[in-house]
Amino acid sequence: MDIDFLNSTLSFLLLLLISSFTFLFSRKIKVNYTILLVIVGLLLVPISWIPFFSFINDFKLTPDLLFFVFLPVLLFEAAYNINYKELLKNYKSIFSLAIFWLIISTLVIWWWLYLILNLLWIAIPFLVCLLFWTIISATDPVAVLAIFKSVWAPKRLSLIFEWESLFNDWTAVALFMVILWIMLEYSWTIWASTYLVWTWQFLSMLFGWISFWLFMWWLFSKVLWKITNSEDVEIVITMLSAHVTFLLAELITHNFSYFPISWVIATVVASIIIWNYGRYKITPRVEAHMQKFWEFFAFIANSIVFILIWLTLSHIETPFRELIIPIIVAILVVIVARIISVYIPITIINKTKCEEHIPKQWQFLLSWWSLRWALALTMALLIPGPWDEKYNQMLAFQNSIWWNFEYSIKDFILVLVISSIIFTLFIKATTIEYFIKKLWLNKLSTLEVFEYNEAKILVNVKILAKLKSLYEKSHILKEEYVELKWFYEEKLQEASSQLKKVLGTDKIKAKELLKKAISLHALWIEKQYLQNLFNYNEIDEKNFIVILAKIKRQKDRLEFWQRQFKKVAEEDKWLDIFEKISKNIRLKNKDIIDRYVRNRAKEIITRKVIKELKQISHIDFWFNNEVFGEIIEIYENFYKVAKDKKEIIMKKYRLAILPLEARLINKSFMKLEEEIINDLHKKEIITTKIYIQFFEEIEEEIYNDVKQLTI
Repeated sequence: MDIDFLNSTLSFLLLLLISSFTFLFSRKIKVNYTILLVIVGLLLVPISWIPFFSFINDFKLTPDLLFFVFLPVLLFEAAYNINYKELLKNYKSIFSLAIFWLIISTLVIWWWLYLILNLLWIAIPFLVCLLFWTIISATDPVAVLAIFKSVWAPKRLSLIFEWESLFNDWTAVALFMVILWIMLEYSWTIWASTYLVWTWQFLSMLFGWISFWLFMWWLFSKVLWKITNSEDVEIVITMLSAHVTFLLAELITHNFSYFPISWVIATVVASIIIWNYGRYKITPRVEAHMQKFWEFFAFIANSIVFILIWLTLSHIETPFRELIIPIIVAILVVIVARIISVYIPITIINKTKCEEHIPKQWQFLLSWWSLRWALALTMALLIPGPWDEKYNQMLAFQNSIWWNFEYSIKDFILVLVISSIIFTLFIKATTIEYFIKKLWLNKLSTLEVFEYNEAKILVNVKILAKLKSLYEKSHILKEEYVELKWFYEEKLQEASSQLKKVLGTDKIKAKELLKKAISLHALWIEKQYLQNLFNYNEIDEKNFIVILAKIKRQKDRLEFWQRQFKKVAEEDKWLDIFEKISKNIRLKNKDIIDRYVRNRAKEIITRKVIKELKQISHIDFWFNNEVFGEIIEIYENFYKVAKDKKEIIMKKYRLAILPLEARLINKSFMKLEEEIINDLHKKEIITTKIYIQFFEEIEEEIYNDVKQLTI
């Protein structure tokens, strides 16, 4: 029996258990989980010195573990829900922040750190300061976005920060690999060809991923397309897409040094593409679990890494007190660099009005919340240390630059990086939520207030109707009915009063707000029933994406207070490159089956929208319900157009369409069959074994003729 393996396993399980209870405790005392985990990790350091608990240190945070196991999960999960179309709407502010951060951080962090430390008689070579700059330039969106979600920060603000952080990470990693390579291959003689090699290394790291990403996207899309109705396998495939992309990029970089690829960019882009396009190749039932799966794995990765990072402090031989001056200088220099790199580009954008105005409150938060975490730590740990493959080359570099300190370059940079992480987590992360609330950035918009009170009215109206039904059936006493009726009528009256305040006295603005809110509600209904058709394979992936893209574009235009419906020429401006390619293919083929399937789907979802809007319109919202009538009239027209087009295709191509229609109608009955089986199972009329057998037969019927639908 391997006692070391048992101790490592016990250490891992104990740390996971501690992380879980820390999470529960953080929710109870309402303290950010990551910050509380840092405190727990620091407390574990002295505990691990006790002989009985020394096994805690047996599960170590090695560079390989962090680099090849945890980092791909964190990168993939961070980018999984990113909608790249949002980037196109805010690309000027995002690129400006990323570029200015690169330039300013170079001038301020690198040069100021180098000059100030040398003025203080701490002779740190400029290449070491340069390496620290590349590491500390990598900002981490994961921790901040977790806080944003809890306090409902503005969506655009979160988006700008997330994309800017990702671009910073891409550039930082590319520069770090180049600077580290320069150190390991250091020579006093530098030829012109050497500069060309350095430039090529950097550009290849930034852009070499394109051909690699296209291959990986094609590969995993093909694999996902071939797999249907297998939840476990499809989830594993997405996990493999993160790790395989990461590992292959690293292998190519390691074995073909003349063509390095950024593993950060490759993994992040793979995640974005899978979420935006590859997700439709995933079985619909699996997609519902995918988000939870990645959140779960990111939770484990973050928890273990957050605790283990502080346990690594006990292994660092360099005393922090000896480097207190470099630590303070580094933290102050990074803060100043961040402030300058945020206010300059945003001031230019606001003055030129080339993009939507960014408020001063946002500028302050953008300059304050630049947290460092897993990626910065990973890069610091990648610097060769004792027992590493290239440690002799690093020693040779230290000797060539007359490194006269008792600690190594790796320990020096690691101490500065960990100190910066501690500062950002204990000072910045703890104050972000306070500043967001203090600056009123989490308050609801006018539309959100309207929707909130509209929902409260809907809920209370339905509850009152249910109460009346229960009382009439003698299921509750009269006294209970009267008391509950009074309570919910009060809540209904309060919501109605708030709704009146939101609408105000300006009838034109009130009508505009009502129309927007009801239109968004209608689009939500469209999307819901379209997804339902896709789940039961009544519409194939290609046509599902076409209709869904139109729904999303209309939703985006409404959120930007633009006209919901546009002419065909104007509509093309909203298409991205993938949608344009898809549209051109469709126009060339003009597939009759596709046209029939799309119009049939439009007929169904518009009918559902009309039905639900009519039900809602009968509720008294204390405002003019004529707007409901206008929206219903628009959808009645859509319904008629889709139905007429479907019937024309049916008459013209009757022999080809009838078999298809029969299969589609059969699929619609699968919903009813599934509901009946679920009900029988809940009532224990059938056993679980029989239920599973029925369920497998239903799913086989749903997916058995996918290819026939796309002929």
